[in-house]
Parts: sequence; structure tokens; C-alpha cells
Amino acid sequence: MSLDNPLSFALPIDSDDQAKTPNIESLWYKPDVGSRLKPAIQAVFEHWSGIAGDELTHHLHHVRDKAWQHFQYPCIGEWIFLLPIMTQMSVWPDILKRARADGTVLDLGCCFGQNLRLLAANGVETTNMYAMDITSEFWDLGFDLFRDESKMKAKFIRRDILEPSLRLEPLDGKMDIILACLFLHLFSREQQILATKRIIQFSRPGSMVIGYQRAHPQTYTVIRPGYVMYLHNLDTFRDLWRQVEAETGTKWQVEVEMVEIEEWGLEKEDHEWIPWAGINFVATRES
Repeated sequence: MSLDNPLSFALPIDSDDQAKTPNIESLWYKPDVGSRLKPAIQAVFEHWSGIAGDELTHHLHHVRDKAWQHFQYPCIGEWIFLLPIMTQMSVWPDILKRARADGTVLDLGCCFGQNLRLLAANGVETTNMYAMDITSEFWDLGFDLFRDESKMKAKFIRRDILEPSLRLEPLDGKMDIILACLFLHLFSREQQILATKRIIQFSRPGSMVIGYQRAHPQTYTVIRPGYVMYLHNLDTFRDLWRQVEAETGTKWQVEVEMVEIEEWGLEKEDHEWIPWAGINFVATRES
């Protein structure tokens, strides 16, 4: 799941009583979807889910608030899960071409599976899709969000990518496209090295890893009770891949760029408190 605020976010609520009274005063709770509903994702709901107009607006608020009751994360409260960031990347046509040609797709930290629905609504067969996250509740909420339990055939896997000695026979060495969207920045640098090695474990020569994540021009380490997050700049992100290449004996072509978060569809107010930016990247395995 994308716990993607680099300074503070609420942990999942355990108390049933608390779950009935979500904190709508949170800095990370935007009451209205507003400009977060972009044409690309609106088309998914209209053509894949059959929901449009006022019904769509009501439905989005209902499911988002249902999710917020249990997972008070910025990516949910601020509607970031709706942003079709992947469709704005220059690699998007290549993703569609490979996925439509029976390429296998793995979505890491899938949340509601919104990126897989973007692919599905653009003609990608869902039986070749896999999704991984630390709790199946996100996946179940995704069925509610997209009303597609009868036709979404992606295989959901409830696992932690940092799990020691992780082995997943259906995935290892079999994935053509691996999505790591708002994912690696959840971890410390050391954990990112492990997570990237696990990503390589799922790949094979020719595989593409596509992602975007929060970044900082000078790098930024966030230390909070129970977790550490490391935000890269371009140099440190490239260094991470070079280190993992050397330690795994693989070769990758890594393309990475730093972008303003407004290019993702966020607003200036979303980063006034800290000058963070975004990183978009594509890593292609050569050997």
C-alpha cells in the first residue's frame, strides 16, 4: 500500500469504534474529488465499470470514505489513487503494446488495483495480471470501487516483498511488466535494495520495471516510529540500481527523470510544506 506522505501519516485503525468515525479533519483528507478525477480514469469507470455522471461522483466518495475508515493514508484521503500517472509517461504506449501481446503484468503495492484497471480498460487481458500487497482488504475495496469482481481475473497475492527468503513460483522469472508505482519510496535505502532485488527475482531478460515515486533534490530520510523512508534524487536512484545490478549479476538500462508533482496531477498546496518532487523511471533488463 502506498503510505506516501514523507513526514507523517496515520496507521490503520484497529478499533471498531474508531473505524466508524474517520478523521475528516485530517490534513490528508480532501472532502471532494474535484480535479483528481482525470479523463483517463473517468473513462475507465465509464467503459470498464459502467459508472458515469453523478452516480460516479457519489460512488467514488462512498468507496473512498469506506476505505478511509480503515486506512487513513494520504494516497486515499487525497485521492492520489485516482491519478492516472502511468498514462502520462512516454512509455505508456509500450506498456500497452507488450501487455496486449499476452505479456505478464505484476503490480506491486497494488492498493485498489487501479493501475491494472487502467490496463484492462485499454484492452489488456486480466488473466495475465498479478497483484501484490500486504492486505487483501485493498483488493476487496478495489472490487467495490470498480464493480468488476465477475470479470477482473487478476491473481491477488497477499505478501510482504521484504519477507525473508520470499519465493513465489508463479512469479519468479516470469514477469514481463512490473509496476512499482508509489512503492519503493515506502522503505529505507537498505530495504529498497532488498525490494529491488526481489523485483529482479520476478523478472527475466527483456522485462520492464515501470514506476514513479516521491523524491527530493537533496535526498530526504524520514524517521518515524516503526519505519524509515528514503526519498531519492536522480543520482542516488541510479546508484541504487547500479548496486543491485552488481549484486545480482544482471544488466539493466535505467531511464529516470525528476518531475514536478503538478505533472502527476497534484496541486501546489500538496507540497508547500516540503519541496518534494517526483521521480518517473523505466528499467529494462538487458541480461
